[in-house]
Amino acid sequence: MISSSRIRRIWIVMLFISQSYAQQANDFAIIGERLTTSLLAAPVSTGQVERIITTMAKDGTWSTINYRDTSKTGFEHRIHLENLLAMAKAYNQPGSSYAHNVQLLVAFRAALQHWLEEDYRCENWWWNEIGTPDAMANILLLMRDELNADELAAGIAIAERSNFDGFGARPGGDFVKMAGIKAVTELVRRDTAEFARAIKTMSEQIYVTEDRGIKPDMSFHHRTDNVPSTLSYGAQYVRIFLYWADLVSETRFAFEPEAIALVTDYYLDGMRKAMPFGRFADPGIKNREVSRKSSAGRRSDYTGKLLARISNYRKEELEHPNLRSNQYFWYSHYHSHQRPKYFASVRMFSNRSNNMEYPHNEEGLKNHFYADGSQFISRTGREYFNIYPSWDWRKIPGTTVVQVDTFPHWKDLVKKGTTAFVGGVSDGEYGAATFDFLSPHSGLKAHKSWFFFDDEIVCLGAGITSTATQPVMTTLNQALSNGPVWLNDKRNTGEQEQQIEGPAWVNHDSTGYIVLNANRIWLRRGKSTGTWRSISHQDHATDEPVTQDIFTLAIDHGTQPKDDTYAYIILPAASESQTSAYAQHQPTEVVSNTKELQAVSNKLLGIHYAVFYEPGNIVFPGGIHLETNEPALFIIKAADKGIEQITVADPTRKLEKITFRLKFATSSDTTLTVQLPRGTLAGKSLRLDAISKNAKTFLLRSDTLAARRDRIWKGDRKFPLN
Repeated sequence: MISSSRIRRIWIVMLFISQSYAQQANDFAIIGERLTTSLLAAPVSTGQVERIITTMAKDGTWSTINYRDTSKTGFEHRIHLENLLAMAKAYNQPGSSYAHNVQLLVAFRAALQHWLEEDYRCENWWWNEIGTPDAMANILLLMRDELNADELAAGIAIAERSNFDGFGARPGGDFVKMAGIKAVTELVRRDTAEFARAIKTMSEQIYVTEDRGIKPDMSFHHRTDNVPSTLSYGAQYVRIFLYWADLVSETRFAFEPEAIALVTDYYLDGMRKAMPFGRFADPGIKNREVSRKSSAGRRSDYTGKLLARISNYRKEELEHPNLRSNQYFWYSHYHSHQRPKYFASVRMFSNRSNNMEYPHNEEGLKNHFYADGSQFISRTGREYFNIYPSWDWRKIPGTTVVQVDTFPHWKDLVKKGTTAFVGGVSDGEYGAATFDFLSPHSGLKAHKSWFFFDDEIVCLGAGITSTATQPVMTTLNQALSNGPVWLNDKRNTGEQEQQIEGPAWVNHDSTGYIVLNANRIWLRRGKSTGTWRSISHQDHATDEPVTQDIFTLAIDHGTQPKDDTYAYIILPAASESQTSAYAQHQPTEVVSNTKELQAVSNKLLGIHYAVFYEPGNIVFPGGIHLETNEPALFIIKAADKGIEQITVADPTRKLEKITFRLKFATSSDTTLTVQLPRGTLAGKSLRLDAISKNAKTFLLRSDTLAARRDRIWKGDRKFPLN
């Protein structure tokens, strides 16, 4: 006989289990309601619904859609899915004139039936495993109660093509998206266990890795070619995760705080460092998406606001963007520099990476030179807005390029880099980037470096050599024309094209350019025409001419230059009078610009940069002597009483240690051998802070990025970056 106490215990356990299941079911219903509310948030206009219904044929198709073209560059079938989703929303939106309208339901079912019968597939796997299942899952969720068993089963079968065994189920942005589609599908099917699995899988994709996903430097790679996709696939990765984090918050399915914290770190230390003023995308971090017409150049910080709402982790930084930073991403060959009035970046590639992403689905057809040391200056976010169909793709800002007569075929676009000495040094506030450039397209050689200060960026080039029969040009900028062009105190408001001899200064759109060398300078301001079709084969890209006023400033190195050089200074956010004054009294000094050594000093800031392509030595203004036994990058911060800080980096990511010797004008030598970051941190800058004022002793600091906590590493989940 069972005792009363045992019966009581069994009853308590059963009650707990019953309450647990009830709570889980209640949470499941809450999430479903939240998702439905989210899908219905954007209203569908009566006019849009009327057009969809009146233009639809009896068989549930639309004559404007090419149903025969299922190619990677076509697949207008997406419009059919968009129409189905619009009808589903209008049918369920409170206050809609078509809410629960019989005529709309009949039209919807006809269009749905056509799709279910034809079951369209695209040559691009993405549509079959992500695009179509995503649309179908949302359509089914909204219309579930109006569908019969056969319709529901056929629709779920399509949605289920987004699964964890599919071709696209690879770590990174797509996997998170596919987990989200599965979660919606399980809401339709009302399977709490499989829904929980989908949410768990999504959370498990949040980790730091050397493969696809968040890199140790907080950039993002969608593929294994080391091409950055921080604001494309990386942004999708964050956007989808946060969308679901908001949906499942305060339920039993809520994500772990560690996952939300890592996404916050990636957003602040990765994404936002590629977003001028934390508001819009830097053109320099983009890939094929430059060939897609944008609808807006500036946006609100929706991601930051959502993160701040979900969690208190780093909330102050989320709500108030840091407008004074410098960061080099050693996995992505990308350097960003933010100041209160401007943002600048440099994009490169090495023998550790490709220049551009592949596959690119026949988009970005002229991106051949896009990573050849491109440098973009942003102040308003409008400088390069939709400029791409019209501009000269041989003159990408910052690049040194052979001005080919015939552009290489788009099938020859993607190339692996050929040199190792490509990288940057940064102390978090100031930094420099360097590019031992050997073009895989033309064989052009150049040593290019960029030195970031507060009000200026010094750009140096040396060893510029080419055997091609076309001239070589270094482009200072190519941007949309806005306002007058000033050339050595002369104002011009009309179209112009001229060559002048340097030294000279130019100002356009509140940005100054000072050419220091006696180079031949090419200046153009006028109309340029092109088409979106010339840079993309996708069906949305048309042959309609796009004419825009464009400002271009470049240095002409002539044909077949040998060991040519350039030196210029960019003054972002400077008026013509400020540019003129700076040209006459420069606080920066180019100390060396050779194939072996490029070095710059800023006397006002007490900052000295050196890029040693080989072992060597240099004496900076003020008598600071630096000698290194290895090729390396250096930042020296000095004051009247001595050296305050040294930052060093190995751009090849190969060296284990660096030995260098320092001597201040009034002090004895200091020889240091420092162990460099290794493993996943190889290529990261190492900072040394002075312990005593005479700078004879230094404290070694592995300069970490902001707010590093426990890392989520694939496998053991704990990944300390220190």
